[in-house]
Amino acid sequence: MRHVANILSLSLLVSATACGGGDSKGPLDEVDSIVFIQRQARTEGLGDIFQYQSYVAGAKLMKLSPPTADGELTVLCCDQEADYAGVDIIDFDVSFDAKQIVFSAKLTEGQHYGLFLLQVDNGAIEQLPTDPDADYVYPTFLPGDRILFATNSVVEEGAPQFLDEYDRNTSVQLGSIAKDGSDMQLYSRNLSHRITSTVMSTGEVLFTQWDHLQDLNAGHLLRMNPDGTRVREAFGKENTGVTNSYYKAVEAAPGRIIAIGSDRDMTFQSGTILDIRLGETREVDGEIYADQNMSEANASYRILTAQVPLGRDPSFPSVGRYYNAYPLNAKEYPDLLVSWADGPVQSDVNGAAGVAPDFGIYLFDSKSGTRLPIYDNPGTWEINPMPLVARSAPPTIAPAGGNGFDDNSVLIGSMDVHRSSFGDLDNSVYGVRVVEGFSGEEGVGMDFGLTEAEGAATLGIAKVQEDGSWAALIPANIPVHQIAVDVYDIGIRSEPIWITGRPGESRFCGGCHESRTDTTVIEPGITDAIAIGPDNLMSDVGRFDRVTTTGAPVGIPWDEALQPIFTNNCAMSGCHDGTPGAANKSFTITDNTTGQTQTFTFDLSGAPINYTFDGMMVSGYSKSHLSLLGPSMLLEDPELDITISGDFPQYVMPGNARDSILIQILNPPRQFPTADLGDRAFGGVAGHADAKGHPLTAEQYRLLVEMADNGGQFYSRENSPGLSY
Repeated sequence: MRHVANILSLSLLVSATACGGGDSKGPLDEVDSIVFIQRQARTEGLGDIFQYQSYVAGAKLMKLSPPTADGELTVLCCDQEADYAGVDIIDFDVSFDAKQIVFSAKLTEGQHYGLFLLQVDNGAIEQLPTDPDADYVYPTFLPGDRILFATNSVVEEGAPQFLDEYDRNTSVQLGSIAKDGSDMQLYSRNLSHRITSTVMSTGEVLFTQWDHLQDLNAGHLLRMNPDGTRVREAFGKENTGVTNSYYKAVEAAPGRIIAIGSDRDMTFQSGTILDIRLGETREVDGEIYADQNMSEANASYRILTAQVPLGRDPSFPSVGRYYNAYPLNAKEYPDLLVSWADGPVQSDVNGAAGVAPDFGIYLFDSKSGTRLPIYDNPGTWEINPMPLVARSAPPTIAPAGGNGFDDNSVLIGSMDVHRSSFGDLDNSVYGVRVVEGFSGEEGVGMDFGLTEAEGAATLGIAKVQEDGSWAALIPANIPVHQIAVDVYDIGIRSEPIWITGRPGESRFCGGCHESRTDTTVIEPGITDAIAIGPDNLMSDVGRFDRVTTTGAPVGIPWDEALQPIFTNNCAMSGCHDGTPGAANKSFTITDNTTGQTQTFTFDLSGAPINYTFDGMMVSGYSKSHLSLLGPSMLLEDPELDITISGDFPQYVMPGNARDSILIQILNPPRQFPTADLGDRAFGGVAGHADAKGHPLTAEQYRLLVEMADNGGQFYSRENSPGLSY
């Protein structure tokens, strides 16, 4: 129990301020009770915002009536059940009629997190029937008596769930279940986590998606229909954001969102408070609304807690960080119900000191920046406060119809690929390469190579038709991204997002990362691509088949597909064999901890590399991989304290074949509509390999170009060290 004297001395101040000194109603005057989680304080297990398995026994679901410092505190869960003595609770939501609470909890260390339904009037608790071998977290009530959740259960039968590329946890994806425990549906998967959802006034769901695509590594706000279809960006991309990640969003008014922003890790899942407008704003009866149909590129934000660090730096005393913020109104500067902790609130600092942050509940006036204490029990976290108040349910959005071609696949495409919010593409676009993504669950381990890119497999290339449209059928429930390519199969622009779709869904857009305001309704004959029929990128050879030919699902295993090219054409004696000289430049790596130096010379052989820095070994790759990806990749590893010196260019730019020195020197030939070795991408009729008397085939050029465009990975499914077929 916290210090009662301090709380009582502040209660009059809270009441007076909330009531405006008796002259006007305060933001909590019409709120009889608030509900919040009381969770045991901790310094571990919440290193980034996507962690969900931090179990410490002793959580409670609490009610405070009235929501003032001298209000009556009631335990809603789980003192009434002996079996719940070891419970830990992650998150909860209040039903639209305020008669039920759904929460995510597990009862013992050995169990997984499940979903529980609490009746507010009598305290009865029912556990919903979920898979006991999977976690179900972040529940949210949906219109139509359904509950949305995130889970690490997998929708793709026979496949492992994705292991995120950074935190290495099994990623959680979205799904829903009827409130009576029936009709569970698992939605399509993103490559990394999807967490902390909320329902907007339109009936759409807003949630946070961890986007990891090569150098992109952030948490953005996305929106979707409640059945998991029509996923699209809401905030954070297209230069709209201000920090790395955005989460725990709540709608203050239509089109206006209050969310937490911070770096994705080391902040105990807390940060600064952002007032996000999804479009142009307007004022109605003193409250600020925004147009929800605007393009993400036109979204805006205001920082309501400007002194809180936007990154992972420790926060200052009296500044602290905010765990969550619930809007009580939509004034220009809204009043918020917040959970806040003072001090550094940074996992390294708190962990080293052995002192956990102390989150408590406050009423926050965002105009003055003042926090008025409501409840804070030392030694526990009071988080996620929410009014126990009935509210209007948003409209129910009807389930999406089929795509009209195949109920088991996803239809993707664009009405006009030349239209783009990143600048229009010219008529050099031949087609769109569709690339499947996957992660360490495929047995690769920590990294797919020296590159930051995740696993990749080319599903195929869909041809752009005369009107600029394209269409393709792809497998459901897998993440893909798209690269517009020219007739040389070289990427012109890569779409920097993963998209997924449910079976039978249509994921058609207006253009290449185009304006979201234009119609994208596809009717028979409206585009050439639909009239002709979509390209079928549904493979019948199987997801893990060892195929490396154009048009089949294919990774590009470095040692199996690329090394024979280098060995037979490049690494022979007198060429790129590791002998120092003009054709083989060198660089030196200095271990800043030990002072040890190691020198490496350009070498396209398949011999292994083995370098040790301060006890850490870089190994498992070939000398050709390090030579072409370049030592700069090593500098991106935060665990390596090294300095690299020497004139050694990066020959392959991951995700960018066009600007890669290797591809420019080789000067690839035309690939489409048929291969033509006499027509070269960068002019002339030959490249470096031809000049050296080692001409390559069109297929070998394709492998090298797609290797660079798809991320420059060493490993793929074909050569994964942890898989056998």
